[in-house]
Amino acid sequence: MRHALRTVLAIVAAFIVATAAAAADASPAAFAFTVSTPDPASRQYHVRLRCDGLPGDTAEFRMPVWTPGYYGLFDYAGNVRNFGATDGDGRPLAFAKGGPNAWVIRKGPAATVLLSYDVAATSPFVANAFLDETRGYITPGALFVYVPGQLRRSVTVTVELNSKWTTVATGLDPVPKGPPHTFRAADFDVLYDSPILMGNLETLPTFEIKGIPHRFIGYALGEFDRRQFVDDLRAVVEAGTEIIGDIPYKHYTFLGIGPGRGGIEHANSTAVPFSGIGPDRASRIRTLSFLAHEYFHHYNVKRIRPIALGPFDYDRPNLTDMLWVSEGFTSYYEYLMLVRSGRMTPQELLDALTRTIAAVENNPGRLFQSATASSRDTWTQGPFGRGASGVRRTISYYDKGLVLGLLLDFRIRHETKNRKSLDTVMRTLYQKYYKQAGRGWTDAEFRRVCEEAAGTTLADFFEYASTTRKIDYEKYLAHAGLQLEPARALPDADLGALVEDVNGALTVAAVEDGSAAAKAGIVAGDVFAAVDGRAVDGAGLKTAVAPRKPGDRLPVLVRRGGAVQEIEVTLDARLEKSWRLVRVPGPNALQAAIFAGWTATTVK
Repeated sequence: MRHALRTVLAIVAAFIVATAAAAADASPAAFAFTVSTPDPASRQYHVRLRCDGLPGDTAEFRMPVWTPGYYGLFDYAGNVRNFGATDGDGRPLAFAKGGPNAWVIRKGPAATVLLSYDVAATSPFVANAFLDETRGYITPGALFVYVPGQLRRSVTVTVELNSKWTTVATGLDPVPKGPPHTFRAADFDVLYDSPILMGNLETLPTFEIKGIPHRFIGYALGEFDRRQFVDDLRAVVEAGTEIIGDIPYKHYTFLGIGPGRGGIEHANSTAVPFSGIGPDRASRIRTLSFLAHEYFHHYNVKRIRPIALGPFDYDRPNLTDMLWVSEGFTSYYEYLMLVRSGRMTPQELLDALTRTIAAVENNPGRLFQSATASSRDTWTQGPFGRGASGVRRTISYYDKGLVLGLLLDFRIRHETKNRKSLDTVMRTLYQKYYKQAGRGWTDAEFRRVCEEAAGTTLADFFEYASTTRKIDYEKYLAHAGLQLEPARALPDADLGALVEDVNGALTVAAVEDGSAAAKAGIVAGDVFAAVDGRAVDGAGLKTAVAPRKPGDRLPVLVRRGGAVQEIEVTLDARLEKSWRLVRVPGPNALQAAIFAGWTATTVK
């Protein structure tokens, strides 16, 4: 009898839970946005929001100050016009600005809050909103407000499509049996990660990988061989999925936004400027590389991610030291995806890597900034910061990170006799932290996974990431039977010090390792009070060095702290550095195996 009663109670409880779940699925979202474009020529979207069930007598609505995928701040709230609020019966509600990006509504007992506002949209940049007579592009963070503490609540967006347009495209799922062009996001993180494109758009033939549909849709796609492009894109995407071995989305959309700037990745879509492909092979490779980069980000950033990159705080920068992994490794994999799909030859891969190595080594910023510092400082500096005199003091975490990804890949392959690689690291991070733990990884966890894959300490490698230490390319490239062509000595003399004017004083900003200046004991911060007996500026220093030959001595009067000392520098020969990546003649068996495995085609 007691057992039967327990059974009845269990059935009743299950029925109540199932009924409640069904009711929740059938109920409208707590936040329902409607977007319209009554006059596209005005370059303004009109936004309406119905919000039900907010607690308290006041409610604060905020506009994000940044958008995921772009590590910089925006004044999205500054584009808002004609802001107003009413209750569910249309009675006006008082409000006041609660900060640069916030509005506080005095709602009293109102169960429903209705907002109405316009948003100026004039920038054809993927991290902004754009609207004109030809098309509309929405970065959701630029249009849709949120309520602190309510980011986990579901959202719907209805697009009231302009009568002159035919199509709305987004990675969001449509609401079944809902109004036309109505989409649902599980929460605000999903909403802000799902751009929307509208207009008279063209959809290229959909392709499937393991039964999962992928589509490319965009505005004014231009003239190119569409069948060839879709075939190429399918192969590149398939190569990307083979790296991780899992496809975590139900559908994927490439959004070609037309003329514009940038490119931003999302969990099941990407937004990219696109106006066709040039007729030559180089243009085709550039386009596929760009799309491969943004596609691979759905793994590396959206799911394989530093712990700082989600869940997000939309009110301030989300700082991390690891963008050299998130962006740089993605840049590395964009080329591997092209090689593995057969769309780039091994020699074209070497040429592409040559260009990146040259970009790093020809950038004086490498003497000032580490890859980790570049990652963290990008929110305030951007990737191209300079000193007051114009000396570049930053590096690109894209470029330096790509180089570090290459070195790490070769090191792991060498240590494991080519049984493991950087792919092993990426798969482990994906499975262990995204699939199993449901979170990002810490810096220490990332290093631990790398060292476990290699089976040894990688202290020297991680020092390259966290310091400005000169990279030993010869050691790492040799693992795959590669080398950089040696530098050629020129007849010109070279000092090896980077100088800038600081308050009228010619100051040493940095000294090249192993240079004449370094050998003479000159250090950053020294002030050249005189060179060859004369006071000089930057141009005068070049004039003093130019007529001399390697081995000549140059007297320099240096002020350091409160003391002045004379230093005699023996000038070195200026080197014509070549960053051409070439294969060594006669590689050993392991070198040959590593190179072959690294460049192997994996997609038919």
